[in-house]
Amino acid sequence: MASFIEAYHYYGAEFVSWLQTVLPFRGGFFMSVSDIGDPSLAFTLYFPLVLALHAGIGVKLMWTIIFCEWSNMILKWLLAGDRPYWWVHETPLYAHSVPPPLHQYPRTCETGPGMPSGHSKLNAAMFFVLVSAFIDMVVMKSKRLSARQRVWAVRGLWAGYVVWMVLVVLSRVYIAAHFPHQCVAGVAIGVIVAIMVSRLPELHVLSRAQYLSLSAAIIVSVFGTYYGFKAMGGNVLWSLEKAVKWCIRRDYIHIDTTPFYSFARYAGVSLGLGLGLSSPWYRRTNRGRFNTKMTVSLVILSLFVSQAGVFVHRSLSPNMPGWYLAEFTLHATATYLLVAALPNFVRWASRVPAAEKGKRM
Repeated sequence: MASFIEAYHYYGAEFVSWLQTVLPFRGGFFMSVSDIGDPSLAFTLYFPLVLALHAGIGVKLMWTIIFCEWSNMILKWLLAGDRPYWWVHETPLYAHSVPPPLHQYPRTCETGPGMPSGHSKLNAAMFFVLVSAFIDMVVMKSKRLSARQRVWAVRGLWAGYVVWMVLVVLSRVYIAAHFPHQCVAGVAIGVIVAIMVSRLPELHVLSRAQYLSLSAAIIVSVFGTYYGFKAMGGNVLWSLEKAVKWCIRRDYIHIDTTPFYSFARYAGVSLGLGLGLSSPWYRRTNRGRFNTKMTVSLVILSLFVSQAGVFVHRSLSPNMPGWYLAEFTLHATATYLLVAALPNFVRWASRVPAAEKGKRM
């Protein structure tokens, strides 16, 4: 099995080197692709924007993102995949030859294990949800399109999805952050997660106790995996040590790529999302009565609060005591505001009657 994986890594590293050779000086372009699809934007841009435009799709999108990030963390620990930028320096396959010169970029030195690719997985899941929703709610309901035009519109949207995913995969491979097979695996798992979440509509209507139990289960599963590995003598943070050792520049190593920062983020969001969905404010929002002016106002307020959260995040020092707890609290609070407080405030400010008691949005 080890030799089989090493063969995948060998041909993957050769492909990375070939890609960097045939597409010279394209690092800036591929880093831009990675930046657009960065997991942090899923929390700070895509989710707030979609939630403000359509609560149901926004909630589905965020549960998809949460389960993607959670499963990604667990799978990375279980599968323990190398990354190209450190593997070429440590594999015995190049003991008697020169390893391919893999160029590193400011987005190369991710600190978690490489299998599967979190970028590919999250983008596959996130845009699967968005494309599916756009087709169902816009294309298929459009009275201006004929049946034939709807078919071509659907094909065009899915073709655009495929093109974007190819660019994301190539971007992760080009900057030597992942091997090709890790990205393909990420795409496949991401689509599976998106489909599974779409078949769980009850995630929108759980009780507060059930949401708290779900958040607790996510947290316990992560700590259980972590301490389970430690009890067996494993080093869960081995990839961080390799990143520090083989990254050519220390400023290429970013704290928000570490496993436990990701955990603090999605665990906090899951708690804030559950508390928001089960709150009286969310039930009173009456989103069906929102007009264009109210929706635009909510979009502006949501993006403002989200970017305020980004500002607070950047103001917090990773060296401060309780940094992970502070990040957890920040993301839980911001998500609660986005889901429940802000929509209800816009409804109240616009003098729209509250929804009937007990009615879910």
